[in-house]
Amino acid sequence: MRLRFWLLLSSLAVGSLLISRPVQGAQVVKGSFLTTSRSIKTANGPKTVKLTIPKKTTTLVAGIKYVHGKKYVSLNLNRLHYQLRKPLLTSQNHSRVSHWILATGKNFKKATEPTYLKYYSLTRHYPTQQLRTYIASGDLWLGQSLPADYDQVTGTRVTITTDGYLEFFKQSAYHYQVSPKPNQLLKIQKSVLNQKSRQLRLYFKTRLSTLPMTKVAAKGANRYRLIITRTGETTATAIPNSDQATQVILNEIYQLGKTTYYMAIESARFLGGNES
Repeated sequence: MRLRFWLLLSSLAVGSLLISRPVQGAQVVKGSFLTTSRSIKTANGPKTVKLTIPKKTTTLVAGIKYVHGKKYVSLNLNRLHYQLRKPLLTSQNHSRVSHWILATGKNFKKATEPTYLKYYSLTRHYPTQQLRTYIASGDLWLGQSLPADYDQVTGTRVTITTDGYLEFFKQSAYHYQVSPKPNQLLKIQKSVLNQKSRQLRLYFKTRLSTLPMTKVAAKGANRYRLIITRTGETTATAIPNSDQATQVILNEIYQLGKTTYYMAIESARFLGGNES
């Protein structure tokens, strides 16, 4: 069993760190970014709660459908910052996406992937015969690897929303339907990506005491900086353990300043493994 675990881990790691980006074009597809052209009043999928998405909010397309030749989109509401997604937490069905919205210029304009989200790859595709799934969500967790009993414990989490907020959670469940209220959040004022060093530099007007931010200016909007480094290193989590593994999670290592975080990026299963 242990040999099978290491063989699966080897195949999982090959090519896992290649940076891939969704192709940006005129066509709106699942995974595209749209910026609202006006304030949009909508609801979650089952229409059990109402939400308002302000004008000039960058959103992620969760789905596409056509009705009588017209294109409609659903949006990933869970990736918006807390004040916008808050109504989702009152819904018992925990829907994470919006009801269908007509995809017209009156409602949206096409946007490119924001620089502040380029610390990870939004999508990745594998041959259909491989029992591998890309699971990267943008969530960074304090530590070096996902706990094997992650469904029973909590961890410190950092994430960046599609509309440009950094959110910090001191004790977050690893598995959640709708992201809860963060302990702290800040609006990102500026973001700079250095492809060569694999560093994303985020700038803020104020600082979070819980993260290693550096003061770089006395005035203005860009007074504090947080550096997120994509190290290229990985770890693996065997579930339930390396001797009886039915699933392996690949974790990619990041540095926030000098503090180690990780993101669970891939899941691989053995044939006959139980679904979680």
